Amino acid sequence: MDPETAPVNSSRRRKADATRRKIIQAAHKEFIARGFHGATMAGIAARAGVAQQTVYFVFHAKPELISAVIDAAVLGDEDPQSPQAQPWWTDMVAEPDAAEALRIFIRGAGDVFARAAAIAEVLRAAALTDDEVRRTHKHHETLRRAGFVQVLEILTGKGPLRDDRSFDELTDAFMTVYGDSTYNLLATERHWSHDQIMAWLCDILPRMLLPGPAPAGN
Repeated sequence: MDPETAPVNSSRRRKADATRRKIIQAAHKEFIARGFHGATMAGIAARAGVAQQTVYFVFHAKPELISAVIDAAVLGDEDPQSPQAQPWWTDMVAEPDAAEALRIFIRGAGDVFARAAAIAEVLRAAALTDDEVRRTHKHHETLRRAGFVQVLEILTGKGPLRDDRSFDELTDAFMTVYGDSTYNLLATERHWSHDQIMAWLCDILPRMLLPGPAPAGN
């Protein structure tokens, strides 16, 4: 490779990445403001300060774009990392007490829910009436379920789960209570603060998923 070509390619990559981030951030705002079906590629382009053709070049259709918005909300925008790569995940795995390990997960994943809950609800609503969006929603729900199953499996290595419900039932309950709809409802309609939501989840989920009393930590 020509030594002068590498810096040029690197500069182009940085510009392309920056443009992609601007589009994703603009799309997040547009989808929240107008819903999936009300949002337009022209409106997203205007928010991002780019040409409409650029949005179509980077993201060919709105389902692909909202999927990227969900990924950015879950993984983070500037330095994308999966939950499993976060320090709090390591702390959860290392914690010997199941109830406290669960609380570490709840608090650690809280930032993800704060970023992703509202846009995930936009996706969920659109999936009711659009087959392509439904497939996108199913993809993200499959990934989310796999993560929650992994957490429960980690907890079983520290002690038993409650035995009056099947593993699948406990997974369903876990995902529902610590879910985008629940977080969004409490935050936007009930006006709970993020800290209030986290404290409630740290109290109720150990009682739901683990046997015996599990007093909430601070």
